[in-house]
Amino acid sequence: MMTAGLSTANTAESAPSVATNDCATTAISQSIERTDFITPHKPSATAKYYMYLCTAFWCAPCRREFPNIIAEYKEMKKDNHVEVIVLSFDHHISGALRYLELYDAPFAAVMYNSKQRTQLGVPGDIDCIPYIYVVDANGNFIHRGHASTFQNWRQYTKKD
Repeated sequence: MMTAGLSTANTAESAPSVATNDCATTAISQSIERTDFITPHKPSATAKYYMYLCTAFWCAPCRREFPNIIAEYKEMKKDNHVEVIVLSFDHHISGALRYLELYDAPFAAVMYNSKQRTQLGVPGDIDCIPYIYVVDANGNFIHRGHASTFQNWRQYTKKD
């Protein structure tokens, strides 16, 4: 699935639903406040779940999945309890921005690095793209898998 020395492993794990965010300040909302996003979009600090989309412009499988992800995101925003944050694996901000603009992507985005990964609470290392991680507002791990599993977002982000 992926080139450029990244693993092609396609593992998916799921965890049971966890308690949702009842307080205004959560681990992820605090992280959002400290994060330097490269886009004018900023994720909602009141979402119950966050999906981290690991992607890059140079990645052909990423570009293939991206239009489907954007379509699903439009459905996702109707429920307004899930937020998507792009972790760009592009080598330069200009490439990441070009990618997002090409698809008119409505997501907040950051350049991927270990500081951003840690700050946003992305669990574990990422060895292939496109990939998603789902966490709740407190940073508890819910799901990870190939970006093609994005379409199953409802099963990972149960609305209470």
